[in-house]
Amino acid sequence: MSRNPNWTTDELILALDLYFRAGRKQLDATHHDVTQLSELLNKLPIHSAAERGQDFRNPQGVSMKLGNFLAVDPDHKGAGLPRGGKLDSEVWNKFAGKPQQLRFTASAIAETVNLLSDEEVRASASADVDEDTEFPEGKILTRLHKRRERSDKAVEQKKRKVLKETGRLICEVCDFDFVQTYGELGYGFAECHHTVPISESSPDHRTRLKDLAIVCANCHRMIHRSRPLLTVQQLRSIVLINRRNSV
Repeated sequence: MSRNPNWTTDELILALDLYFRAGRKQLDATHHDVTQLSELLNKLPIHSAAERGQDFRNPQGVSMKLGNFLAVDPDHKGAGLPRGGKLDSEVWNKFAGKPQQLRFTASAIAETVNLLSDEEVRASASADVDEDTEFPEGKILTRLHKRRERSDKAVEQKKRKVLKETGRLICEVCDFDFVQTYGELGYGFAECHHTVPISESSPDHRTRLKDLAIVCANCHRMIHRSRPLLTVQQLRSIVLINRRNSV
């Protein structure tokens, strides 16, 4: 029997959410919530069929993962199951103290997966997520966020609105002016960053123009790379401070 892949951030967020909903205890493999989570984990477009063993994320494995969280829960009086990975502790540290954010994030992951068609699941599974820019909420919501930034109709509407009002697209973080640098070639070119946290918007969330910020590629990547994720205003402050210090 092939060994199953390690649990990812997305999977651990879902498991931790169940752990808290269960009253911070380990549920039996026959429990309805455990079998339901097992089914959801098997739908996640993360691990390929070739990576999955016959017992991939089965109810017994889900129950054991809840036991792993007992081992990292400081309020648990006992050892729990000690064979959890380093990522278990990292996810605990990110979300255990923020139950509302954990619930929002887990719900967003589940809703996203449940709304995907089979074709979209395959496409999402094959889409790489750079570890350097994967959000704390995991691969699935990172992919969703990036897909929206590339294909959302609101992105083009935002660009047209700014061009109509100002005549050019200037990065809201660093003031990079594409026309000033590239001339006519740069007219109308820029990237857009979705400012609404991915864990706070549903998969069918309708983007408003005020939810988008005009950014250059460098600043966009720096936003995605930051931990915790910086806002446009926060990154702009960093840029301005560094400019002043370099003078």
